[in-house]
Amino acid sequence: MNDGKTSGEVLSFFDLINRYKIEIPIIQRDYAQGRSENEDIRRDFLLALKAGIEEARKIKLDFIYGEIVGDAFQPLDGQQRLTTLFLLHWYAIAKEGDIPEDVKKLLLRFTYETRLSSRQFCNNLVEKSVAPDAHDIVSEAIRDASWFYLSWKQDPSIDAMLNTLDDIKKFFHDVPNLWERLTEQKLITFHYLNLPDLGLSDDLYIKMNARGKLLTPFENFKAQLQRLVKDKKWEDGLNVTDRFDYKIDTVWTDFFWSKFGSRVDAAHIKFLSAIIMYKVALDRGTDAPASVRHDNLSRLNNNDDGKYLLSFIDKDVFDYIYKCYEIFTDAEEKKIDLDTSEVELWTHKCKDSVLKEIAADASYTKKALFFAQIKFLMKNDVFDREAYLKWMRVIRNFVCYDNITIKSTSSREPLLRSPEAFESMINLINTITDGCQDIYSFLENYSGAISYRSAQMKEEIEKAKKINQNAQIRDVIWKLEDLNLFRGNISFVFDCASAIPYGSEEERLEKVYRVFSEYFNDDKFSPDLFNRAMLTINVGSEYKYYNYWTSRWYAINAWKIKFVVNLDELSYYVRTDVNKYFLHLVLSLLTKTYQDIIDNFEVPDDIPEWKWKAQLIKKPEWLQGIQERQSPFFAITDDNSQCYLLKSQRPLSEDGGTLVI
Repeated sequence: MNDGKTSGEVLSFFDLINRYKIEIPIIQRDYAQGRSENEDIRRDFLLALKAGIEEARKIKLDFIYGEIVGDAFQPLDGQQRLTTLFLLHWYAIAKEGDIPEDVKKLLLRFTYETRLSSRQFCNNLVEKSVAPDAHDIVSEAIRDASWFYLSWKQDPSIDAMLNTLDDIKKFFHDVPNLWERLTEQKLITFHYLNLPDLGLSDDLYIKMNARGKLLTPFENFKAQLQRLVKDKKWEDGLNVTDRFDYKIDTVWTDFFWSKFGSRVDAAHIKFLSAIIMYKVALDRGTDAPASVRHDNLSRLNNNDDGKYLLSFIDKDVFDYIYKCYEIFTDAEEKKIDLDTSEVELWTHKCKDSVLKEIAADASYTKKALFFAQIKFLMKNDVFDREAYLKWMRVIRNFVCYDNITIKSTSSREPLLRSPEAFESMINLINTITDGCQDIYSFLENYSGAISYRSAQMKEEIEKAKKINQNAQIRDVIWKLEDLNLFRGNISFVFDCASAIPYGSEEERLEKVYRVFSEYFNDDKFSPDLFNRAMLTINVGSEYKYYNYWTSRWYAINAWKIKFVVNLDELSYYVRTDVNKYFLHLVLSLLTKTYQDIIDNFEVPDDIPEWKWKAQLIKKPEWLQGIQERQSPFFAITDDNSQCYLLKSQRPLSEDGGTLVI
């Protein structure tokens, strides 16, 4: 008998699969013959096979050649024909009823290494099967089967195999004794050639399969990770259904498919990048230089193709990735509600879920919120939504704090804008994770050192103590935290409440809340009236509320000053040393309106240099529409005798300002 190693041996599919496992190698492209656009080619091929079978005429296909790797034959050329013959053999036996166990064992020897989903589909098709002739359309019956994962719809090889099965049923349903004609009469054969010591390289496979579709970045990553796990023996001893490669192409991708549809591969890459970023950020205790960590975080944060991922994966990172996938698929199965819409996130709010934001181009801020979700799920075997929302609220107060800079147009910028800040925040969240089941009790008794965001930590501890001592105070604290002006940072509110000489703390906080919700909440803020009212306030015999921002107008040698024009700027103002002026205004607004304050103001006779102020305070036209003006700046001469409203931030001459007095 010819050994089949150096010259072609005529075999049937049944002969080959009895001799070897047939394994489509990982570098092969998808099953192209079954694609919709190849319908004519596929049907011509199947009709030619049918004609030969019906006429009892042997059909010899072209060469199928490759090499033996272990106990498996890996084809270099012939993948398309072998896959079609596998599907034809499955149909031939399945149409007769239950597949006998000995035949199952044989057909299970056909496998796809290219994608685990393709391999698992072929296995399930044989193991669990459907009755093909009991359904009008085989593909629909298979897609409706309980063992068919939704995520498999994105596997082009599976889609192509379903197309082929539909055509096979159409052409072969009336062919009697099909199984015997294929396996005993061996009417379809091919020339089999094993090329010894060929050393099939990736480059050669790519050249031979240039007509196929390239693997996606995620598929390349999976293939590389699969090799790494196998080489390192990280999953030796695990059941097949518990292994990473099985999970990633079944339950995990099924979950991702339900969330992201055709964007599932890109979503996997973003998810993995975020998970690895957390491990990198928590790696501060190693000898790795900070600059290297921060560079790695920056690269991972902008990683779309997955090419950096494998270099970061050791056993610890691999286990962490596995656990993260598991907790989210488990949460989905248990219908755990991870929605965060009850916790105000302002400009950082998620359109759908934090997970979906991670799968897009998520910011460092949203990645930090996602890390907090992961830590809560990992720490709590039983999900308590109330505890979860409290935890996410406290994390929100740390994470969504914004930096404010006073410029010509003030705006808030995310605190987490750099890998350094992200790393610090991840470590802070990790530090307080032990208390996530009851975060307020944890904070009330916390005595550890926190260097990053220490002022906010001090505030969170103070709030926790107040809430634990008086449950009713929690609601007003939460309302105040949620105001856009404060965004979780309400130390100034406590200062205002402490200055009220009457009522319980809860009552005083409610009074302060009413002022802020009425005068300083989003579209209710009136910069015209605010600035006029603030000009009336005297603190320590000075009327200099505007000293939160000063510069110099050298054209006439005067101090240049800026009016507060929006809530973003006012948020900065609250956090400066001059906020004592604002505190006075808040206390006045407890019992008065802006107009009351303005109308009742009288310029003290003993401070003549401030008489110019009366014009700005009493005449609304001077500051009317200041928010829409090109310039919110004004200037006062050194002797306080003259005041100019400036036409721009940096006027070059005296003509750049309008003299008020």
